[in-house]
Amino acid sequence: MSTVIVGLFDGVETAAKASRALRDLSLPAGSVTTISAVPLPEGAVVTDPQPIRFPRIVIAGWFVGAAAGLGLTMATYLLYPLVTGGKTIVSIPPTLIITYEVAMLGALLATLFGGGREMGLLRFPPKVVHDPRIHDGKIALCVRVDGEGQAFRVTGIMKAAGGTDIRAEEGEL
Repeated sequence: MSTVIVGLFDGVETAAKASRALRDLSLPAGSVTTISAVPLPEGAVVTDPQPIRFPRIVIAGWFVGAAAGLGLTMATYLLYPLVTGGKTIVSIPPTLIITYEVAMLGALLATLFGGGREMGLLRFPPKVVHDPRIHDGKIALCVRVDGEGQAFRVTGIMKAAGGTDIRAEEGEL
């Protein structure tokens, strides 16, 4: 686990001021983030450089489900053949329906998994930085730091920008 400096701010302006001051420290990309109870405009405080992998997970789940549905119907036709006129037949419309339904089930399960992963609910270890005062309208500015010197500079910048209750915490962003 890494050390995260958490500072609470009363408004977007003070959090943005601290974020601009933190950019001058040349911290690695993705080491500064915000936690807020209300959605903030894109780039108002920090810009998140991480790509969203959610659509890829859902599409992969759909294809896995389609393959499973097709395999299910083919296995059913092999185990219980429908003999008509001395030949076994494979009925295409029911195969398409079952394949589509299982593909949608795969996409749904992938959506649940991908959503939980993107929101950070499936992290191990589960220690994630959080403060209950965020729900009261505060904005948390979180910075992952390496070493005591960097932590001291980040704490000073947050205090100068108007941050309240600035503390170091073990956890992940």
